[in-house]
Amino acid sequence: MKLWEKSIIVQLVSSFLVLSLITLLVVGCTAFFQAKQALKQSAIERLSAAAALKSDELNTWTQNRRRDVLSLAQLPEVKQKAKELLTGNNSPAALKSTREELLYALNSYARNNAASLKEVFIASPSGRIILSTNKNREGIYQPLVQYTEVAPGKTHFVSNLYASPDQGKPTITFAVFLSDQDNRKIGILAANLNLERIDEVIHLRDGLGETGKTYLVGNVGSDLYHHHALISASRFGSQEFPDEIDSFAIQQAIQGNSGEGLYKNYQGVPVIGVYRWLEQQDFALFAEIDQQEVFVPATSLAKSTLVVGVASAIILALGMLFLARRLTHPILEIASTARLVGNMAQCKNFNLLQPIPVIVDNEIGVLARTFNQMIQQLQYSYWQLEEHRHNLEGMVEQRTQELTIQNERLENTLQKLRQTQAQLVQTEKMASLGQLVAGVAHEINNPVNFIQANLEYLEQYTQDLMGLVQLYQKEYPAPKSKVATHLKDIDWDFLQQDLPKVLTSMRVGAERIIDIVSSLRTFSRLDEAQMKKVDLHPGIDSTLLILQNRLRGKSSRLPIQVRKEYGELPRIYCYPGQLNQALMNILSNAIDALEEGMGRWGEREMGSNLPIKPTTQTLSRTRVATPPQISICTELRDQNWIVIRISDNGGGIPQEIQDKLFDPFFTTKPVGKGTGLGLSISYSIVVERHKGKLFCQSQEGQGTEFVIEIPALTADRDREISN
Repeated sequence: MKLWEKSIIVQLVSSFLVLSLITLLVVGCTAFFQAKQALKQSAIERLSAAAALKSDELNTWTQNRRRDVLSLAQLPEVKQKAKELLTGNNSPAALKSTREELLYALNSYARNNAASLKEVFIASPSGRIILSTNKNREGIYQPLVQYTEVAPGKTHFVSNLYASPDQGKPTITFAVFLSDQDNRKIGILAANLNLERIDEVIHLRDGLGETGKTYLVGNVGSDLYHHHALISASRFGSQEFPDEIDSFAIQQAIQGNSGEGLYKNYQGVPVIGVYRWLEQQDFALFAEIDQQEVFVPATSLAKSTLVVGVASAIILALGMLFLARRLTHPILEIASTARLVGNMAQCKNFNLLQPIPVIVDNEIGVLARTFNQMIQQLQYSYWQLEEHRHNLEGMVEQRTQELTIQNERLENTLQKLRQTQAQLVQTEKMASLGQLVAGVAHEINNPVNFIQANLEYLEQYTQDLMGLVQLYQKEYPAPKSKVATHLKDIDWDFLQQDLPKVLTSMRVGAERIIDIVSSLRTFSRLDEAQMKKVDLHPGIDSTLLILQNRLRGKSSRLPIQVRKEYGELPRIYCYPGQLNQALMNILSNAIDALEEGMGRWGEREMGSNLPIKPTTQTLSRTRVATPPQISICTELRDQNWIVIRISDNGGGIPQEIQDKLFDPFFTTKPVGKGTGLGLSISYSIVVERHKGKLFCQSQEGQGTEFVIEIPALTADRDREISN
């Protein structure tokens, strides 16, 4: 700590290093999170494309198998022979011949479509298998609930996936009911599908990376008990998870929902996933990839940024160390000479003094030359003192006056330097703030416009979907139990009423965000750094909107009311961004004054209910206890001046400090709450930049009013401004 206080070099280098590291941390974190978001979106797009492709392939495969079974049922040699076998009207010898011919036809068709059909069989209406390409299954009853009926013209159906009784493997059976001439059902032509193609589609991992995978999950069991299990052509479950599996995405998908996002899969591994409910297949499709694999580039980017940034900060710190040494070396030389001057003054021997070498031409060089001049003057004064000792008192008085004048000049110069420095710092801060506000407004504006543009389509689509459901309810007033249960679970009646309200709320919220973005852009006026012709009222409104959070009521005080009385003002030439800054400073001070007054009076009122003798101070606080108010009035005076009056009903400003309000660094606020630069900067903007006037009118207990007067540079001055 002592080294920090005594060494400018340490202060410069350490401060620069800390600021560099903070900047590095902010840039690195921003780059990391942006890269992570981009990688997440890219992974979701890849997974969505893979899921959509696999879903289309599964649907296409299902429709092709439907056509295969329908084609088999329409073959004359199969259709006619199956009816003869099922009716049994022929002799035993004829039935045997029919059975052999039909079995030969079924085996031939099954062999030609071995990749699609695993078994083809004929069953009675009750489900008993009469003839099958698998001899071991003849005579077995297969429940009718396990069949998936396919019929010509019926393209929408739900495949029934069940476990086969003999092997327990996943099985899908497509069936066509056979009828006689009187259209009575006499039997079933069915086929067990070969599900190996499903495994080929699902296990294909093109474009999913090292950890990417797709899998199917379905409900296994009965209505009394069922669970979620992995589905493949050979078994339910897997070696690692032979029984039930579960995750958030599985629960959502089994309920018929489709979605995407970051979650933990059934193995507990954090993944980025996409899940789709396949209605025709009656199971869910999942496409997932490990989050760690996806976010590896973002982590590498963050590490590289950190390493490069730290190295750059160290190099820049070394450069700052070298520069600081060059800056402090002349100062140390001046200090050494000053000590020598002090020692010689005690000995009264100034003849041995040597001038300080001027090695730089900057401000330190000016200081060195001034110091040399001071030494020369001191030597001359000493010589004159020796020669004119009898006039010592007069010369001392004259010299004292000269030094006083020089000190006053130095003080005035120092004051101007401090004021200029404060203005530069504040201007830079506001410029950075304007760029940040404009950037944030631009980034928010695009997605909000996208949302608002699509809300109308969303409302239309929602109305179309609700109309479709209502038409379906009208045409089918008695839906199946599963549909009725689902309507009850989602509370369809409430959803019909609440969904339009939700869309209306979304539209209002989007419009509110657009208004806020417009106000931010108006306040920042990043593209209006030069003098331009503008209307002042939008700038005042945007400033009030930015301060809206401070104007609202809080638990400790009432809301601050704003009364606006706008006159008819012409568009004038001004610096819009700087003028907005001045308005912001004055309005912020008014809010601070009202909050401070309301805080003191609120504590007095809540602290005691005892009667208080009225005094001037309590009367002032009673005024603050009334609803706080800020008034903004604008008018055009004498066709030459724009007048803006900003007043409040606060406690007022004491007369003795009103003359100091616009002095740099003067503040009445507690330490840490004010810099004393707001009104000084505002005064500079109005008076120096716009050649206007800024003054304050206030009495204690009667509120405060700030008046801004700006020359009305209108169309008559266009030529003068352009020149």
